[in-house]
Amino acid sequence: MDFSTLTTLIIPISIGGILSGIIAGLFGVGGGIILVPSIVFTLEFLNYDQTITMHIAVATSLALIIPTAISSSWGHFKKNVVDFNIIRNFFIAIIIGSILGALFAQRISGDGLRILFGIMATFASFNMLQRNQFILGSEMPSSLSFNSLIGFIIGSFSSMVGIGGGALSIPIMNCFSVPQHKATGTASALGLIIAIPSTIVYLLSNTSKYAFPDWSIGMVYLPVFMVFFPLTIIGAQVGVILAHKINGLILRRIFAIFLLIMATRMIYIAFQ
Repeated sequence: MDFSTLTTLIIPISIGGILSGIIAGLFGVGGGIILVPSIVFTLEFLNYDQTITMHIAVATSLALIIPTAISSSWGHFKKNVVDFNIIRNFFIAIIIGSILGALFAQRISGDGLRILFGIMATFASFNMLQRNQFILGSEMPSSLSFNSLIGFIIGSFSSMVGIGGGALSIPIMNCFSVPQHKATGTASALGLIIAIPSTIVYLLSNTSKYAFPDWSIGMVYLPVFMVFFPLTIIGAQVGVILAHKINGLILRRIFAIFLLIMATRMIYIAFQ
């Protein structure tokens, strides 16, 4: 993709970038839930090889989640809704899971990643449609084995599909009675912990077997990163402000339906 071609898609790309930031700040589900399909559909519209578009999208999405997560986490931190006890309990396992997940994703086909993303997005969609969450306990467990297992699952699956982890971590926190605002703020910080090690793995990945485009570092595509970067930062701050000002149930449900449509389309393309 050259930059002159990219400018023809500036409006849909701008909408996708800003929306991904808003979603990250507002719901804590990670901007990747919007970034990945936005990047995939943009590259495929430009006739890029479908065998690599999903890998590019996952890697570039995680690179973009770093500034987005910093921005949204800082906004939530200032409002005192980031739980560092939860972060500490998940920290090591999430890092290990993120690294292994990114390594494993390089061995999965593009269609395999589409199906995995579609399943994750469908799970997030149905979770967001619920008014009340299923409650398992009054506080997060302190068990090392539990936190290690959950942290590993969150890190590995999130790094494989290019999302910040909130799609998995928020439902878990909700199940153990963590207030929604605190779950959102904490998930934003967890997204940063997932994105940094997995992005490093994707930057260092060997792409010699594939026809990756110029201006790629590993599997991260710099032109897409540069276009989305400022948009996601702006969107994340808007999302944080909205998260503390509105009752998000109706908005969550609208987004959940939109997310389900995208998930269905991803899975449909994989089976074509």
